[in-house]
Amino acid sequence: MKIGKKKLNISNAVVLTVILILLIVAFGLIIPRGVFFRPDVLLGTTTDVAYLGVMALPMTFIILTAGIDLSVGFLMCASAMFFSTAYGATGSLVPSVLIALASGALFGFINGIIVAKTKIHSWLVTLSTMYVFQAITWFIGGTHSYASGEAFVDFLRGDVLGIVPIQLVILIVFWIIFDLLDTRSTLGRYLHAIGHNENGVMFSGVDAKMIQCLIFVMMGVMCAVAGVMFLGSSWEINQTTGLNMNIEVIAIVVLGGTSVAGGTGSIRGTFVATLIVGVLRRGLALMGMSGDVYNFILGVVLLCALVAFTQSEIRKRQASREAALANLNESSAPEKTS
Repeated sequence: MKIGKKKLNISNAVVLTVILILLIVAFGLIIPRGVFFRPDVLLGTTTDVAYLGVMALPMTFIILTAGIDLSVGFLMCASAMFFSTAYGATGSLVPSVLIALASGALFGFINGIIVAKTKIHSWLVTLSTMYVFQAITWFIGGTHSYASGEAFVDFLRGDVLGIVPIQLVILIVFWIIFDLLDTRSTLGRYLHAIGHNENGVMFSGVDAKMIQCLIFVMMGVMCAVAGVMFLGSSWEINQTTGLNMNIEVIAIVVLGGTSVAGGTGSIRGTFVATLIVGVLRRGLALMGMSGDVYNFILGVVLLCALVAFTQSEIRKRQASREAALANLNESSAPEKTS
């Protein structure tokens, strides 16, 4: 089982990497004067989507268990506003970050405990809490903006070695952590197993509901991290910032090869898919394309995922019926007498 999983992850990552390279070459040839091939432009594509990638990592875990979180956009927005309000009142960075992380963890726990303790599917739970979190952003209100000179803004818009964006470094650090959890930990094995057969995992003595709650808390914390990153890169946030952000995050995870049916996927694929989306977004912008083209492509990705999910479910049901029929025929066959 482990060998097969490893082969799948490596193959998927290689395919996505080839797509990434081809996309870079295509934009480099189309955009005049080879602007897209400049190192600062290429590496700069990651600053557009690093915060999305940070949210896509725990979203991969949730979708691996056949769940989903539709509230991530406004959860991120609410946590960022808590950070901004605290920072404006105290002027102290560390307590403000801790408040944002605590609020994100609380919001994630609310999602997780409802999903774990009820039989309501996560899409319906998080669709409901999405509006709750949106209401919180409207309650806090206003546009929270920062200018260059603020310590955290300068840090998050800075770079390492004069060229590597700090936001890319943050994304890579979290990617390594989540990849180790996915491939080298008991949690990762349980996540894949829950996606394949949650009841079977529970019958084996594993508290699958607790694991589901845990990954939603992780989702909330990473949304808070993403919120601070977003503030640092865009300089402002308001009540509409989180709109449609959940679609972008889910599209990254699906593009990375994680099945919405659960059980199959990898953090590595999600990381490369984040880079692909960053290249796509920056490339279309440099070509003068509107955001509608970008949204259209994301919609196509999700539509393909829905078709793949439907076909997967049909194959699963067919295999289950064939197995049941085979068992029935075997049990009804007359025993041979000597």
